[in-house]
Amino acid sequence: AHGGPAMVKRALCVGCNYPSKAFGLAGAVNDAFLIAECLQQRCGFEWDNISVLHDVHPGQKKSMKVDPSKTPTRVNILHHLQGLVRSARPGDVLFFSFSGYGLQVDDMDGYQDEGYDEAILPTDFVDGRDGDYTVIVADDIHDILMGVPGNCAVTVLMDCDHGTSIIDVSGTLDGKLVEGLKYSNFCGLKAHTVKMQLAAHNRDVWQEERARAVKARPRFQPLMEIDNPRRGRLPTRPSMSRSTPVAFCFSAAGHGQTAMEMQMGSADGREAQKQHGILSWSFARALQELRPDCSYKDLLMGIRRQFRALKE
Repeated sequence: AHGGPAMVKRALCVGCNYPSKAFGLAGAVNDAFLIAECLQQRCGFEWDNISVLHDVHPGQKKSMKVDPSKTPTRVNILHHLQGLVRSARPGDVLFFSFSGYGLQVDDMDGYQDEGYDEAILPTDFVDGRDGDYTVIVADDIHDILMGVPGNCAVTVLMDCDHGTSIIDVSGTLDGKLVEGLKYSNFCGLKAHTVKMQLAAHNRDVWQEERARAVKARPRFQPLMEIDNPRRGRLPTRPSMSRSTPVAFCFSAAGHGQTAMEMQMGSADGREAQKQHGILSWSFARALQELRPDCSYKDLLMGIRRQFRALKE
């Protein structure tokens, strides 16, 4: 008798440098390719099962045009994320990373004083036709991930600000605590009460002389007031009857913290310095030093070691 289908590892890595914007980033695309390479070399992902969405070519500010099907527009990000989930079978391993800007949005069509939503900015976040902002609210990503079959392992890495509510802090999609993996400091979200608070960011962190020397810059945008941030959103599927997927989210910054990018040595120490998000670089560096079959707890501790080393 034949066994069941073999487990497949699939990944979607997204990097938004926003090359057409005055406030673009320099390291988000580098992050996406670094993580994709790391998944292939250290975690057993096949390159054909890794999708990388990017708006410039790695190491370039404004390079030759990227294939439109590979650019991290709102439509492409959601389409690829849906495809990642649709292709999954029980027992598969899924990985999603986003490097770019995160922000809070205030839904002007909603009720007054109902709080702020967390969102990420795709590369096309300003619609040229009518000037409306096009964001991806965290709820949209959460709703897609709710469609993952049972017994799938899902890892999410958000190297941006305001990405903590995509998966709740206890490490599961429906709030059930996975013992030993509730690190409120690392994820930052104590509960959804932070929805009512506008985050404050300390500009001294990236404007001091030492930070400027390594080209440090933050990965948040100011609060946006948007008439309907969920326009064209996907249907939710919270009532699906299935085993709960196990999901873990590594987030670069909690509420009131600031995600940063800066010049880094290569994760393996062999190449010249490049701009990277601190979380993405630390994730790759930790995986270089750990066994490929390490636990989430081992990986978390490894990332924290890299954080501490960078502060010294």
